[in-house]
Amino acid sequence: MTRPDTQPPPDIDPGDPRWRPTPTKFLVAGILLIAIVVPLLVSTYARIEPRLFGFPFFYWYQLAWVFLAAGLCALSFLLLKREHDAYARSHPRDEQESAQ
Repeated sequence: MTRPDTQPPPDIDPGDPRWRPTPTKFLVAGILLIAIVVPLLVSTYARIEPRLFGFPFFYWYQLAWVFLAAGLCALSFLLLKREHDAYARSHPRDEQESAQ
């Protein structure tokens, strides 16, 4: 809780587009939520069969999620970068001001 007499930090501008919710940011939040929650759902991996190269399902499923989560993080990064680049192209003056 903030007090009425305290000012927000000077480096945070309430009009800054990075803090505005956009459909891309909601999509990224959903993607990252999937990458976090699905591997934690015990019902998705609580079995031994099918085996892959002799390894029970639990082990190779969890290992597969390591790579899937990394891919989902990369996808999220690319989506946010694309949104940022589109904003920078449409507002070139704002980018120059924020760099100073």
